[in-house]
Amino acid sequence: MNHAPNALLHSQFDTSGLQRSQQFAAWREAINVVFDTQATEARDTGFQTSVNAYLFSDVVLGSISTGAQRYDRSKAKIGRDGHDQYVLQFYLGGSCRVRDGGSESCTRPGDMFIVDAAQPLATETTRSEFLNLAVPRRLLAPLLDAPDQHGMQVLRGTQPMVALLREHLGELYRQAPQMTQADAHAVLPATLQLAACAINASVNPEHMPAVQQSVFVSICRYLEQHLNDRQLSAEQVAFAFGMSRATLYRLFEKEGGFATYVRERRLRRCRELLVDPARSGVSIADIAAEHGFSNAANFARAFRRSIGLSPRAVRMLALSGGGGSAMHAQGASVDDWRYWMTLLR
Repeated sequence: MNHAPNALLHSQFDTSGLQRSQQFAAWREAINVVFDTQATEARDTGFQTSVNAYLFSDVVLGSISTGAQRYDRSKAKIGRDGHDQYVLQFYLGGSCRVRDGGSESCTRPGDMFIVDAAQPLATETTRSEFLNLAVPRRLLAPLLDAPDQHGMQVLRGTQPMVALLREHLGELYRQAPQMTQADAHAVLPATLQLAACAINASVNPEHMPAVQQSVFVSICRYLEQHLNDRQLSAEQVAFAFGMSRATLYRLFEKEGGFATYVRERRLRRCRELLVDPARSGVSIADIAAEHGFSNAANFARAFRRSIGLSPRAVRMLALSGGGGSAMHAQGASVDDWRYWMTLLR
């Protein structure tokens, strides 16, 4: 697809030109970049699906219209492809529900459904239309109060911040054909801040006052920057933030404790490195040691408990799964939304 100079990259996908018997297979192959899917209607009636997407700097914004289906993202698929992004879906028509959830886990028109690609997913949709914003975790997680607690969450469209985000993304999508890459780069920070405000408004702060919550978020950001510091300790962090260890421990009670939080974040970081092709030559033991796990057996057990797969299985799945680099090597265009999704890490 040709583009004007500095225009946003634009990608389209449409099954309407295919025979009805081929439509779902084409969609299943396309969406397999992130999800496994099964149609829930007779395939001989066809499966008309369209995707119209734009690359806004480091995020993908698109409109999707598709048939009724089941989406799955298993631990094996997570280990194989290494995707680590949030996908914020605004359902404008139809609905999405968590398959083993109650009525509160089903969207209504205007609601937002959150996909965390680093966590397993099992949903079912009706015929639906939705706006889809895919954001790398590295960009959005630092802005969130509880970055690992939003997978398969439904935020009601009646909430003011959710409504503002929906209107903002709708207007961005409408203006995308006229926008430049410089425009997208300029508007991205505000878009991420608005998304974070909408998501954070849904977090129950429990007994934590607002000031403590702000400090907690700052500490989490500090920890992300120091996960490979072998000397990282509660004493060091407490000193850096001018508080006692007891205060620090209280802040992390809802996370299972300070040590538990740090261990889980280090295990997640190790998973990211295990699926990174650039680190394929680094041994599992060395990656573990970089993040404070000096005993390989203990690391393997902790990793399996947290991720659901062994470190070796995660690496082997990533090497054999044909991730983003393999897809590009097979000829996927830089104008293809499926290729963009492989880059969101």
